[in-house]
Amino acid sequence: MEKKELRRSIMHARRALSIELLRSRSQSIAEQLFGLDDYKKSETILCFVSTRIEVDTSPILTRAFADGKKVAAPRCRTDSNQMDFYYINSRDDLEPAAYSLLEPVQHCEKAESFSRALCIVPGLAYNTDGHRLGFGKGYYDRFLKGFDGVTCGLIFDENIRDDLPVEPDDVPVMVVVSETQTFFTGSYEPIG
Repeated sequence: MEKKELRRSIMHARRALSIELLRSRSQSIAEQLFGLDDYKKSETILCFVSTRIEVDTSPILTRAFADGKKVAAPRCRTDSNQMDFYYINSRDDLEPAAYSLLEPVQHCEKAESFSRALCIVPGLAYNTDGHRLGFGKGYYDRFLKGFDGVTCGLIFDENIRDDLPVEPDDVPVMVVVSETQTFFTGSYEPIG
């Protein structure tokens, strides 16, 4: 199945999930994440702000703030298909942006150092090697090429697939977390 067709199929299935079920399943994924040493040892959490069809990251953001971690969210530069992360202190530091996303407001400080950082990466599907099916713009692949922290993909169990098409520019994550499984990939290096 081609990426475009696979994206459409998964997005359709995700839209069919009730909000309650999506939140409940997302909470299970968050609990798995909180149990990882990489979450516990991280000082900074880079985390996307989820949309209706993604694993809900609200519990992760809430817990990271409560745990005293620095939290950064992405801001897309649509002119160059690049993105940067900016520190946020609460959800009040977010505003509507391109692609129906919530992004950090202009006064937020840009995150430059990623020592002891854990980057939570969105995806529609993952395989057990950490390759992902994203939304097709390549923002995360470009960002992750220069990121030296631990990368973690969040996914619903049924979207772990071994038949994902993989391109040469695709950057795999180091850890894949679902409701019931955690996979550490070949590129995994734990936070020290």
